[in-house]
Amino acid sequence: MKNIPALTLRSITDDDMTAEKALRIGRMIGRSCKTVCVGSDTNQSSRMIKNALISGLLSAGAYVNDADIAPAPAVALASKGSDCMLMVGEPNEHGVISRIYIMNSDGSIFTKEHLQQMVVAGRTDTPLPGYKDVGGLRICDTVADDYNKMISGKYGKGIETPVILDCGGGCTSVCAPQILASIGADLTTVNAQSDPRYSPRPPGIGPNDVSILAEIVDMDLGSIGIALNGDGTRLALVDERGKYVDPANVLALLIIYLKPPSLVIPFNASAVVEDAFRDLIGEGVSTDAHARHGRKIIWADENLESITATIKETDAEMGAMTDGTFIFPDVTLCPDAINAAVILTKMSRENSISNLLASFPRYITLKESIYGPSDDELFRKKLRDMLKEIDTEETWEIEGRRVCVPGGWFAISRNPDDPEYIDVIAESKDKAHAVSMMELAKDIARDCLRSEY
Repeated sequence: MKNIPALTLRSITDDDMTAEKALRIGRMIGRSCKTVCVGSDTNQSSRMIKNALISGLLSAGAYVNDADIAPAPAVALASKGSDCMLMVGEPNEHGVISRIYIMNSDGSIFTKEHLQQMVVAGRTDTPLPGYKDVGGLRICDTVADDYNKMISGKYGKGIETPVILDCGGGCTSVCAPQILASIGADLTTVNAQSDPRYSPRPPGIGPNDVSILAEIVDMDLGSIGIALNGDGTRLALVDERGKYVDPANVLALLIIYLKPPSLVIPFNASAVVEDAFRDLIGEGVSTDAHARHGRKIIWADENLESITATIKETDAEMGAMTDGTFIFPDVTLCPDAINAAVILTKMSRENSISNLLASFPRYITLKESIYGPSDDELFRKKLRDMLKEIDTEETWEIEGRRVCVPGGWFAISRNPDDPEYIDVIAESKDKAHAVSMMELAKDIARDCLRSEY
């Protein structure tokens, strides 16, 4: 098998996906996974890519459960018992060819090693099955309904919160509005239609992407606004004053309300997340949850593979990135923005989101990248040795280093997207202290790089 597309951490793709390539990818996966659940978003090319992918799976002898158009969390729920889950689409960019995202049947991210094993297995010269031994296809038309019932059942009814929901014309339109309506939310929907030919806003969820939603919320007194990305794996929050909420603060709100006994987050998460977990902020918030003894934060690398793998290893109750991605293991290990949207809606019933945010401390966060192509193992060894000489409160080591010093913290790590750069972050409530920590961290990083030449 030639011209297998390159593997990335979460997707199997290249710069120009085609139906022919999707067919070959299906054959590759079908040689290793004999039961596969496949879903897709509403991107214009998704149906073509998905049909070609399914053809490849069937030709390799796999049995396929076709979840049709549904958000990733719903497909993950339907994938239980399968060998893997596939999503076709592009959740954060409009006007590009759809990609193929591969996950475990629990919604967690495939590891690099697992992906490479699949590639090796897919390159076998073993002939494909004859026509009598091709796989089977089952159309699953209750995926969205099953997920809606499951999430609605967790939260009951009577949550009469005014909320404006922007589905961006994506596949979340078949789940999120129905769930919020079923729990009693005073719901106003925007772009809550599935339309592959019309994109009312970019599928991203940054402040520019939700500017129109923010204006609508600002005119609707007392409402919060929630925007979902293209496959329901990330969200953006707009408070009652029409202000976009930084994703780290959204995570802090969820932690204050849920009080999870254990939490997996990236090592470079803002200190406001720690403050929320340790009940240093959010005093007086109305919630049914109670903090238990022995609560702990578990640090992981800044990628979903590390977050979900750490959740599995530690049996943690919650995981999150700091970009609007949240994982609730009691449902699946797939990032689930729809579930998070329901929780934020419930939270705002008895709490003013904007007032809570106004009480949060203001941290100064500085970020820089240093060019430094180097041997990663040698760099980390030198970094470990140099940090031993610093008077720190705590140091956590994963792929990078988070160092807590009095009054703040700094982190040094290799850039996950471009390994030739070293990322340096410093955070403190005091700007001068943040600047001094940043200079210290950059000096350490440069010394580690110089030591290799």
